[in-house]
Amino acid sequence: MAWFYNGLINCWLLFNFSTCAFFLYQMAVSVVAIRMHSQPQQEVPVRHRFAALIAARNEEQVICNLIESIRRQEYPDGMIDVIVVADNCTDGTADAARAAGAIVYERFNRAEIGKGYVLKFAFEKIFAERDVYDAFCVFDADNLVEKNFFTEMNRALCGGVKVAQGYRDIKNPFDTWVSGCHAIYYWMQNRFSNYARACLGLSASINGTGFMIAADHLRVHGYDVSTLTEDLEYTMQTVMLGERVAWVPAARVFDEQPLTQSQSMTQRTRWTNGFVQCLGKYIRPMSRGFVRRPSLVKFDMLMFLLTLPITLLGAVSAFVYIALTVLGVFPIGTSVLNNLVLIVGILGSFCGAAFMTVVFEKPEDLRGLRKAVVYFPYFYLTWMVIYLRAFFVRSNVWKPIVHVRGITIGEMESVHRQ
Repeated sequence: MAWFYNGLINCWLLFNFSTCAFFLYQMAVSVVAIRMHSQPQQEVPVRHRFAALIAARNEEQVICNLIESIRRQEYPDGMIDVIVVADNCTDGTADAARAAGAIVYERFNRAEIGKGYVLKFAFEKIFAERDVYDAFCVFDADNLVEKNFFTEMNRALCGGVKVAQGYRDIKNPFDTWVSGCHAIYYWMQNRFSNYARACLGLSASINGTGFMIAADHLRVHGYDVSTLTEDLEYTMQTVMLGERVAWVPAARVFDEQPLTQSQSMTQRTRWTNGFVQCLGKYIRPMSRGFVRRPSLVKFDMLMFLLTLPITLLGAVSAFVYIALTVLGVFPIGTSVLNNLVLIVGILGSFCGAAFMTVVFEKPEDLRGLRKAVVYFPYFYLTWMVIYLRAFFVRSNVWKPIVHVRGITIGEMESVHRQ
């Protein structure tokens, strides 16, 4: 049986090497974001015309608050049109949006369900009927938009940016530990992923809402996505075209997060299934593109695509280590102690990462997020359950999350002034 044990040990060492190399790379990228560098603001010569595009499905309770926040932008009058696509709605979303002053398109298609299909429908209709915009900013119906959002996106557009992601902030971080953990997750992504990559000249990732696409970019390349994570898919397409997603942190949008673990698991399951779809669809063309025209941007995006399988390899590595312990390959006493130290270290690192994120991004919120910081290791470990399920139980069904937090932009601004 020696050959069998040796084989298991070699597998374990291989898994450890690949996972360690991957996470060391991610850590090296993230370290850049520890120190924030302010960018000089330059005057812009042009005020571009924007369409604020909102995909909405049964969002009557929150849609008007979003439209109000767009109407309150510090941007010239008549330069922003609000366009709402009421998708398969069974409530008063369309009427509420019209009453609030939006242009409304109603879409009824039970075969093609998902935000990607809705946006494709909207772009095609707008280019056919209202081709007057320089760029589109896309929002979810539960969002609130800070008053300088379009000013900052206009600045990026004047600088030659074709695709840009704004700062995804949170409306309700204190509601429950679940919404608090989601808030920390997004702040972590803002700071240690998108901001770090912007500093290194790499591509940020589109985060589903609060992003901009230049109209001339869409006219040339179109918008054709079909996975559950249309944001990640469009990021892949942008990088494969030799472009990158710019990071515009001064353009801030507030997003509602799930309140319960059940809602959170549903939402993250959809993300993970979409990630698996993108992995299968883009890993080969992205790899071929990197081989033909190597670039750090493409390499970094390949590493991003490998996040899910490498994470699962890390889990397999842990299980192999436990199996070797049970089989007596490692001294049982030492292994038990090592396992205990390893588990405590992993849980502590998750808490530490959550704590550091809040301190860097939202130090004033630390007291209200203590419970979320403590729960953050559990929140992240549930990803493993979702990852495993996504590989063995595939689902292409888009399930909506009900949004009920009717916060106005005025209330949001008053909270941030305190």
